[in-house]
Amino acid sequence: MKLRSLLTPALSLLAASAFAGSPGKAPVPVQAPAAEEPLGITASIAYDSHYVFRGVLFAENLVSTSLDATIPVTDVISVNAGAWFGTSADDSGVFGNPPGSFHELDLYGAVMADLGAVNVGLKYTHYFYFGDVESGVEDVNELGIVATAALGPVDVSGGAYYDWTTEGFYFEVGVSHTFAITDRISLVPGALVSLGDDYYGVSSFNHVKVGVAAPIKLTSTATLTPYIAGNLPLEDLDDAGEEDRIYGGVSLSITF
Repeated sequence: MKLRSLLTPALSLLAASAFAGSPGKAPVPVQAPAAEEPLGITASIAYDSHYVFRGVLFAENLVSTSLDATIPVTDVISVNAGAWFGTSADDSGVFGNPPGSFHELDLYGAVMADLGAVNVGLKYTHYFYFGDVESGVEDVNELGIVATAALGPVDVSGGAYYDWTTEGFYFEVGVSHTFAITDRISLVPGALVSLGDDYYGVSSFNHVKVGVAAPIKLTSTATLTPYIAGNLPLEDLDDAGEEDRIYGGVSLSITF
């Protein structure tokens, strides 16, 4: 999405000459206003029955909000930045001592390159944790390489991340496909698999996630998206006691 100024066309009309017998000129056609283009900003609010991040349950009944902006620098390079905040509505944070209130704020920035067949970028994220969870989870600094591509009808995404807090790596790859049901409703099934390398005790395949979302376009700028997903911890994460889980939620996003 590209930013550009709205051009206000000048409206001019040349009246016929007031002198009798003088030829008059036809009016200049009025130009339609230029179509307004999105600014590249998305705001959203969401509810998740369970907040499962990278295969691990952090809290239940999570209410979250986010703001994301993408600014083009050239035809190829763009800058992305945003913030996400989530809080447990019933103080069900898992990692507190004792378990209790959970609040998380993520701030991130990325430089992205659109190479045509693939979109790649370098992304930095800082995760802040507040409430009782502070006693069990440290704030996290993370740098990652992210990529998305369309392979025929399948959308592919992937990421490789280094976490300075645990001094380990996390990798994931996901696939999805969008089925248009009507002009406004779609179904998007997807699956993801991940692995860790010295990543919070995981040095193996980490988890598998499968799910389906149903984006509903309410207006040209607003989309309501309910979803349901399943989490299957693998190997080291399974051995650590993480459970299989089915969960769901809904989000409302508005673009500007």
